[in-house]
Amino acid sequence: AMLAPSHGLIWRSHIPEILEAYKRWTSGAVLPKVLVLYDSMWHSTEQMARAIYDGALGGGAQAQLHHVRRSSLTQIATESLDAAAIAFGSPTLNNGPMPHAAAALTYLKGLNPPCKAALAFGSYGWVKGGAEAAQECFEALKWNIIREPIRAQYRPTPEILEECRAAGRLLAEKAIEATG
Repeated sequence: AMLAPSHGLIWRSHIPEILEAYKRWTSGAVLPKVLVLYDSMWHSTEQMARAIYDGALGGGAQAQLHHVRRSSLTQIATESLDAAAIAFGSPTLNNGPMPHAAAALTYLKGLNPPCKAALAFGSYGWVKGGAEAAQECFEALKWNIIREPIRAQYRPTPEILEECRAAGRLLAEKAIEATG
Protein backbone atom coordinates (compact mmCIF):
# COMPACT_ATOMS: atom_id res chain seq x y z
CA ALA A 1 0.00 0.00 0.00
CA MET A 2 3.01 2.28 0.44
CA LEU A 3 6.62 2.57 -0.77
CA ALA A 4 8.89 4.19 1.80
CA PRO A 5 12.53 4.20 0.60
CA SER A 6 15.32 5.12 2.98
CA HIS A 7 15.41 8.54 1.33
CA GLY A 8 13.19 10.36 -1.11
CA LEU A 9 9.47 10.46 -1.57
CA ILE A 10 7.02 8.16 0.18
CA TRP A 11 4.62 6.82 -2.42
CA ARG A 12 1.01 6.12 -1.45
CA SER A 13 -0.37 5.99 -4.99
CA HIS A 14 0.88 5.02 -8.44
CA ILE A 15 2.62 2.02 -6.84
CA PRO A 16 2.62 -0.21 -10.00
CA GLU A 17 4.07 2.61 -12.12
CA ILE A 18 6.76 3.38 -9.55
CA LEU A 19 7.74 -0.29 -9.23
CA GLU A 20 7.95 -0.59 -13.03
CA ALA A 21 10.16 2.52 -13.20
CA TYR A 22 12.50 1.16 -10.50
CA LYS A 23 12.68 -2.16 -12.35
CA ARG A 24 13.75 -0.35 -15.56
CA TRP A 25 16.28 1.82 -13.73
CA THR A 26 17.90 -1.03 -11.82
CA SER A 27 18.00 -3.40 -14.80
CA GLY A 28 20.07 -1.00 -16.89
CA ALA A 29 17.51 -1.17 -19.71
CA VAL A 30 18.04 1.71 -22.12
CA LEU A 31 16.22 3.37 -24.99
CA PRO A 32 17.78 4.22 -28.36
CA LYS A 33 18.35 7.70 -26.97
CA VAL A 34 21.32 10.06 -27.14
CA LEU A 35 21.45 12.59 -24.33
CA VAL A 36 23.55 15.68 -25.10
CA LEU A 37 24.43 17.65 -21.97
CA TYR A 38 26.45 20.84 -22.09
CA ASP A 39 27.33 24.15 -20.52
CA SER A 40 28.65 27.07 -22.51
CA MET A 41 30.32 30.37 -21.80
CA TRP A 42 30.35 32.17 -25.16
CA HIS A 43 28.19 29.72 -27.20
CA SER A 44 31.14 27.79 -28.67
CA THR A 45 30.44 24.60 -26.73
CA GLU A 46 26.73 25.16 -27.39
CA GLN A 47 27.41 25.12 -31.15
CA MET A 48 29.27 21.84 -30.72
CA ALA A 49 26.41 20.39 -28.63
CA ARG A 50 23.83 21.36 -31.26
CA ALA A 51 25.95 19.75 -34.00
CA ILE A 52 26.21 16.50 -31.98
CA TYR A 53 22.45 16.62 -31.35
CA ASP A 54 21.76 17.14 -35.08
CA GLY A 55 24.05 14.21 -35.91
CA ALA A 56 22.27 11.97 -33.41
CA LEU A 57 18.88 12.87 -34.86
CA GLY A 58 20.23 12.28 -38.36
CA GLY A 59 21.52 8.89 -37.21
CA GLY A 60 18.01 7.75 -36.36
CA ALA A 61 18.11 7.80 -32.57
CA GLN A 62 15.95 9.71 -30.18
CA ALA A 63 17.94 12.70 -28.98
CA GLN A 64 17.66 15.26 -26.23
CA LEU A 65 19.67 18.44 -25.74
CA HIS A 66 20.03 19.90 -22.24
CA HIS A 67 21.91 23.00 -21.14
CA VAL A 68 22.94 22.01 -17.60
CA ARG A 69 22.30 25.48 -16.15
CA ARG A 70 18.75 25.43 -17.52
CA SER A 71 17.95 21.86 -16.42
CA SER A 72 17.69 20.50 -12.91
CA LEU A 73 20.05 17.80 -11.72
CA THR A 74 16.99 15.62 -11.17
CA GLN A 75 15.95 16.01 -14.80
CA ILE A 76 19.51 15.25 -15.97
CA ALA A 77 19.64 12.16 -13.74
CA THR A 78 16.24 10.90 -14.90
CA GLU A 79 17.07 11.34 -18.58
CA SER A 80 20.49 9.70 -18.16
CA LEU A 81 19.07 6.51 -16.68
CA ASP A 82 17.42 5.32 -19.89
CA ALA A 83 19.77 6.93 -22.42
CA ALA A 84 21.98 4.46 -24.25
CA ALA A 85 24.49 7.19 -25.13
CA ILE A 86 25.59 10.44 -23.51
CA ALA A 87 27.63 13.32 -24.90
CA PHE A 88 28.85 15.83 -22.32
CA GLY A 89 30.47 19.16 -23.08
CA SER A 90 31.92 22.04 -21.15
CA PRO A 91 34.22 24.91 -21.92
CA THR A 92 37.27 25.26 -19.72
CA LEU A 93 37.16 27.59 -16.73
CA ASN A 94 40.09 27.71 -14.32
CA ASN A 95 41.61 24.52 -15.80
CA GLY A 96 38.38 22.54 -15.40
CA PRO A 97 34.73 22.44 -16.39
CA MET A 98 32.18 25.17 -15.72
CA PRO A 99 30.73 24.91 -12.17
CA HIS A 100 27.29 23.58 -13.20
CA ALA A 101 28.92 21.11 -15.57
CA ALA A 102 31.15 19.90 -12.72
CA ALA A 103 28.07 19.48 -10.51
CA ALA A 104 26.28 17.46 -13.19
CA LEU A 105 29.33 15.23 -13.70
CA THR A 106 29.61 14.65 -9.95
CA TYR A 107 25.93 13.77 -9.77
CA LEU A 108 26.20 11.34 -12.70
CA LYS A 109 29.28 9.74 -11.18
CA GLY A 110 27.40 9.20 -7.91
CA LEU A 111 24.42 7.63 -9.69
CA ASN A 112 26.75 5.32 -11.64
CA PRO A 113 24.34 4.47 -14.47
CA PRO A 114 25.82 1.47 -16.32
CA CYS A 115 26.68 0.75 -19.91
CA LYS A 116 26.62 4.07 -21.75
CA ALA A 117 28.35 5.00 -24.98
CA ALA A 118 30.04 8.31 -24.19
CA LEU A 119 31.62 11.32 -25.83
CA ALA A 120 33.30 14.32 -24.20
CA PHE A 121 33.61 17.67 -25.96
CA GLY A 122 34.25 21.32 -25.26
CA SER A 123 35.89 24.58 -26.15
CA TYR A 124 38.86 26.20 -24.51
CA GLY A 125 41.05 29.28 -24.76
CA TRP A 126 44.66 28.91 -23.73
CA VAL A 127 44.40 25.75 -21.60
CA LYS A 128 42.30 22.58 -21.84
CA GLY A 129 40.29 21.07 -18.99
CA GLY A 130 36.51 21.04 -19.53
CA ALA A 131 36.30 18.12 -21.94
CA GLU A 132 39.04 16.30 -20.04
CA ALA A 133 36.96 16.39 -16.82
CA ALA A 134 34.06 14.73 -18.64
CA GLN A 135 36.42 12.13 -20.11
CA GLU A 136 37.80 11.34 -16.63
CA CYS A 137 34.25 10.92 -15.31
CA PHE A 138 33.40 8.53 -18.15
CA GLU A 139 36.55 6.53 -17.45
CA ALA A 140 35.65 6.28 -13.75
CA LEU A 141 32.15 5.09 -14.70
CA LYS A 142 33.68 2.52 -17.09
CA TRP A 143 31.48 3.75 -19.94
CA ASN A 144 32.23 2.90 -23.57
CA ILE A 145 34.11 6.00 -24.72
CA ILE A 146 33.62 6.14 -28.49
CA ARG A 147 36.58 8.42 -29.24
CA GLU A 148 38.93 11.01 -27.81
CA PRO A 149 37.26 14.28 -26.75
CA ILE A 150 36.36 16.77 -29.45
CA ARG A 151 37.95 20.12 -28.63
CA ALA A 152 37.68 23.54 -30.21
CA GLN A 153 40.11 26.28 -29.38
CA TYR A 154 37.97 29.41 -29.06
CA ARG A 155 35.25 29.00 -31.75
CA PRO A 156 34.54 25.68 -33.48
CA THR A 157 35.51 25.66 -37.15
CA PRO A 158 33.21 24.18 -39.80
CA GLU A 159 35.47 21.10 -39.75
CA ILE A 160 35.07 20.66 -36.00
CA LEU A 161 31.30 21.07 -36.28
CA GLU A 162 31.23 18.36 -38.95
CA GLU A 163 33.32 16.18 -36.63
CA CYS A 164 30.66 16.80 -33.96
CA ARG A 165 27.84 15.81 -36.34
CA ALA A 166 29.73 12.62 -37.26
CA ALA A 167 30.23 11.82 -33.57
CA GLY A 168 26.49 12.37 -33.00
CA ARG A 169 25.73 9.88 -35.78
CA LEU A 170 28.13 7.39 -34.18
CA LEU A 171 26.44 7.86 -30.79
CA ALA A 172 23.07 7.22 -32.48
CA GLU A 173 24.46 4.04 -34.02
CA LYS A 174 25.73 2.87 -30.62
CA ALA A 175 22.38 3.74 -28.97
CA ILE A 176 20.45 1.78 -31.57
CA GLU A 177 22.87 -1.19 -31.26
CA ALA A 178 22.45 -1.17 -27.46
CA THR A 179 18.71 -1.59 -27.76
CA GLY A 180 18.71 -4.27 -30.44
